[in-house]
Amino acid sequence: MDDLRAFFERLAEEWDAQQPPDREERLRRLLEPFGDLLQQAQAVLEVGTGTGALIPLLRESAPTARQVSVDLAHGMLQRARKRSPEAWLVQADAHYLPFPPATFDRVICHNTFPHFRDKPAALAELARVLCPGGCLLILHDLGREQVNAIHQGVGGPIGNDGLPSGDELVYLLQAAGFSPLEIEDSAERYRAIGQRRTG
Repeated sequence: MDDLRAFFERLAEEWDAQQPPDREERLRRLLEPFGDLLQQAQAVLEVGTGTGALIPLLRESAPTARQVSVDLAHGMLQRARKRSPEAWLVQADAHYLPFPPATFDRVICHNTFPHFRDKPAALAELARVLCPGGCLLILHDLGREQVNAIHQGVGGPIGNDGLPSGDELVYLLQAAGFSPLEIEDSAERYRAIGQRRTG
Protein backbone atom coordinates (compact mmCIF):
# COMPACT_ATOMS: atom_id res chain seq x y z
CA MET A 1 0.00 0.00 0.00
CA ASP A 2 1.49 3.35 -0.97
CA ASP A 3 1.83 6.20 1.51
CA LEU A 4 -0.99 8.29 0.04
CA ARG A 5 -3.54 5.49 0.21
CA ALA A 6 -2.39 4.60 3.74
CA PHE A 7 -2.90 8.23 4.78
CA PHE A 8 -6.50 8.27 3.54
CA GLU A 9 -7.23 4.82 5.00
CA ARG A 10 -6.29 6.24 8.43
CA LEU A 11 -8.16 9.49 7.84
CA ALA A 12 -11.40 7.70 6.93
CA GLU A 13 -12.27 6.98 10.56
CA GLU A 14 -12.26 10.64 11.59
CA TRP A 15 -13.00 12.50 8.35
CA ASP A 16 -16.73 13.10 8.85
CA ALA A 17 -16.21 14.29 12.42
CA GLN A 18 -13.81 16.97 11.12
CA GLN A 19 -16.38 18.49 8.76
CA PRO A 20 -18.38 21.67 9.53
CA PRO A 21 -22.02 21.26 10.56
CA ASP A 22 -23.22 23.07 7.43
CA ARG A 23 -21.24 20.79 5.11
CA GLU A 24 -24.26 19.61 3.12
CA GLU A 25 -25.42 23.15 2.45
CA ARG A 26 -21.92 24.17 1.37
CA LEU A 27 -21.77 21.27 -1.07
CA ARG A 28 -25.20 22.11 -2.40
CA ARG A 29 -24.08 25.69 -3.08
CA LEU A 30 -20.93 24.40 -4.75
CA LEU A 31 -22.94 22.31 -7.22
CA GLU A 32 -25.68 24.88 -7.84
CA PRO A 33 -23.95 26.77 -10.70
CA PHE A 34 -23.61 23.48 -12.60
CA GLY A 35 -27.26 22.46 -12.32
CA ASP A 36 -27.98 22.53 -16.05
CA LEU A 37 -24.78 20.67 -16.88
CA LEU A 38 -25.60 17.91 -14.40
CA GLN A 39 -29.31 17.78 -15.25
CA GLN A 40 -28.36 16.80 -18.81
CA ALA A 41 -25.92 14.10 -17.72
CA GLN A 42 -26.38 10.47 -18.68
CA ALA A 43 -23.40 8.97 -16.85
CA VAL A 44 -21.47 10.66 -14.03
CA LEU A 45 -18.14 9.60 -12.56
CA GLU A 46 -17.14 11.09 -9.21
CA VAL A 47 -13.41 10.71 -8.58
CA GLY A 48 -12.36 10.74 -4.93
CA THR A 49 -15.73 10.40 -3.23
CA GLY A 50 -14.24 10.04 0.25
CA THR A 51 -17.04 9.17 2.66
CA GLY A 52 -19.63 9.86 -0.05
CA ALA A 53 -20.99 13.24 1.07
CA LEU A 54 -21.51 14.36 -2.52
CA ILE A 55 -23.30 11.20 -3.70
CA PRO A 56 -26.88 12.10 -2.63
CA LEU A 57 -26.48 15.66 -3.91
CA LEU A 58 -25.25 14.45 -7.29
CA ARG A 59 -28.25 12.14 -7.43
CA GLU A 60 -30.50 15.15 -6.85
CA SER A 61 -28.68 17.19 -9.50
CA ALA A 62 -28.51 14.41 -12.10
CA PRO A 63 -31.52 12.26 -11.25
CA THR A 64 -31.59 10.23 -14.48
CA ALA A 65 -27.85 9.65 -14.80
CA ARG A 66 -25.97 6.47 -14.04
CA GLN A 67 -23.61 7.45 -11.23
CA VAL A 68 -20.33 5.83 -10.24
CA SER A 69 -18.09 7.01 -7.39
CA VAL A 70 -14.49 5.91 -6.94
CA ASP A 71 -11.91 6.37 -4.20
CA LEU A 72 -8.38 5.19 -3.55
CA ALA A 73 -9.11 4.18 0.06
CA HIS A 74 -11.24 1.20 1.00
CA GLY A 75 -11.99 2.75 4.41
CA MET A 76 -13.51 5.81 2.76
CA LEU A 77 -15.71 3.63 0.56
CA GLN A 78 -16.93 1.63 3.57
CA ARG A 79 -18.26 4.85 5.08
CA ALA A 80 -19.70 5.97 1.75
CA ARG A 81 -21.56 2.64 1.59
CA LYS A 82 -23.16 3.30 4.97
CA ARG A 83 -24.27 6.75 3.80
CA SER A 84 -25.60 5.55 0.43
CA PRO A 85 -26.19 1.77 0.43
CA GLU A 86 -27.47 1.81 -3.16
CA ALA A 87 -24.47 3.71 -4.61
CA TRP A 88 -22.19 2.18 -7.22
CA LEU A 89 -18.78 2.38 -5.51
CA VAL A 90 -15.44 1.28 -6.94
CA GLN A 91 -11.99 1.30 -5.35
CA ALA A 92 -9.68 2.77 -7.98
CA ASP A 93 -6.75 5.08 -8.62
CA ALA A 94 -7.55 8.11 -10.80
CA HIS A 95 -4.46 7.34 -12.87
CA TYR A 96 -5.75 3.84 -13.75
CA LEU A 97 -9.53 3.79 -13.98
CA PRO A 98 -11.21 0.42 -14.63
CA PHE A 99 -13.66 1.71 -17.24
CA PRO A 100 -13.75 1.52 -21.03
CA PRO A 101 -13.11 4.65 -23.10
CA ALA A 102 -15.96 7.17 -23.40
CA THR A 103 -18.00 5.63 -20.55
CA PHE A 104 -19.08 8.92 -18.94
CA ASP A 105 -20.28 12.33 -20.07
CA ARG A 106 -19.49 14.06 -16.77
CA VAL A 107 -16.51 13.60 -14.44
CA ILE A 108 -16.37 15.41 -11.09
CA CYS A 109 -13.27 15.85 -8.93
CA HIS A 110 -14.29 17.49 -5.66
CA ASN A 111 -11.38 18.28 -3.32
CA THR A 112 -9.25 15.58 -5.00
CA PHE A 113 -7.20 17.21 -7.75
CA PRO A 114 -4.22 18.16 -5.52
CA HIS A 115 -3.75 14.49 -4.62
CA PHE A 116 -3.19 13.34 -8.21
CA ARG A 117 0.54 12.65 -8.07
CA ASP A 118 0.93 12.81 -11.87
CA LYS A 119 -1.60 15.42 -12.90
CA PRO A 120 -0.97 15.18 -16.67
CA ALA A 121 -1.39 11.39 -16.55
CA ALA A 122 -4.52 11.61 -14.37
CA LEU A 123 -6.09 14.20 -16.66
CA ALA A 124 -5.31 12.04 -19.68
CA GLU A 125 -7.04 9.13 -17.95
CA LEU A 126 -10.08 11.26 -17.13
CA ALA A 127 -10.19 12.37 -20.77
CA ARG A 128 -10.04 8.72 -21.84
CA VAL A 129 -13.17 7.74 -19.89
CA LEU A 130 -15.08 10.85 -21.00
CA CYS A 131 -17.16 10.96 -24.16
CA PRO A 132 -16.07 13.56 -26.73
CA GLY A 133 -17.90 16.72 -25.74
CA GLY A 134 -18.21 15.51 -22.14
CA CYS A 135 -17.24 17.78 -19.25
CA LEU A 136 -14.79 17.58 -16.37
CA LEU A 137 -15.55 19.59 -13.22
CA ILE A 138 -12.75 20.35 -10.75
CA LEU A 139 -14.29 21.82 -7.60
CA HIS A 140 -12.93 23.21 -4.34
CA ASP A 141 -14.94 25.27 -1.88
CA LEU A 142 -11.73 26.96 -0.67
CA GLY A 143 -9.23 29.07 -2.57
CA ARG A 144 -5.98 27.63 -3.92
CA GLU A 145 -3.71 29.30 -1.37
CA GLN A 146 -5.82 28.05 1.52
CA VAL A 147 -5.99 24.50 0.14
CA ASN A 148 -2.24 24.40 -0.43
CA ALA A 149 -1.52 25.84 3.03
CA ILE A 150 -3.71 23.19 4.68
CA HIS A 151 -1.86 20.39 2.91
CA GLN A 152 1.53 21.88 3.73
CA GLY A 153 0.47 22.21 7.36
CA VAL A 154 -0.60 18.57 7.57
CA GLY A 155 2.62 17.50 5.88
CA GLY A 156 3.54 13.86 5.40
CA PRO A 157 2.18 12.21 2.24
CA ILE A 158 0.02 15.23 1.32
CA GLY A 159 2.49 17.99 2.22
CA ASN A 160 3.32 18.67 -1.41
CA ASP A 161 -0.18 18.07 -2.83
CA GLY A 162 -1.11 21.43 -4.28
CA LEU A 163 -3.50 23.06 -6.67
CA PRO A 164 -1.87 24.65 -9.72
CA SER A 165 -2.52 28.26 -10.62
CA GLY A 166 -5.38 28.95 -13.00
CA ASP A 167 -2.92 29.53 -15.86
CA GLU A 168 -1.13 26.28 -15.11
CA LEU A 169 -4.44 24.42 -15.04
CA VAL A 170 -5.39 25.81 -18.45
CA TYR A 171 -2.13 24.40 -19.84
CA LEU A 172 -2.67 21.01 -18.16
CA LEU A 173 -6.24 20.74 -19.45
CA GLN A 174 -5.30 21.65 -22.99
CA ALA A 175 -2.41 19.18 -23.03
CA ALA A 176 -4.78 16.40 -21.92
CA GLY A 177 -7.33 17.06 -24.66
CA PHE A 178 -9.70 19.45 -22.91
CA SER A 179 -10.97 22.87 -23.92
CA PRO A 180 -11.07 25.00 -20.73
CA LEU A 181 -14.55 26.53 -20.59
CA GLU A 182 -14.29 28.21 -17.19
CA ILE A 183 -11.48 28.64 -14.67
CA GLU A 184 -11.97 30.37 -11.32
CA ASP A 185 -8.86 30.69 -9.18
CA SER A 186 -10.01 33.14 -6.50
CA ALA A 187 -9.47 33.59 -2.77
CA GLU A 188 -12.95 32.11 -2.09
CA ARG A 189 -12.95 29.02 -4.33
CA TYR A 190 -11.21 27.10 -7.07
CA ARG A 191 -13.19 25.53 -9.87
CA ALA A 192 -12.81 24.63 -13.49
CA ILE A 193 -14.81 23.19 -16.35
CA GLY A 194 -12.97 21.41 -19.12
CA GLN A 195 -14.74 19.99 -22.17
CA ARG A 196 -13.32 16.90 -23.84
CA ARG A 197 -12.39 17.91 -27.36
CA THR A 198 -14.19 16.09 -30.14
CA GLY A 199 -11.33 16.18 -32.61
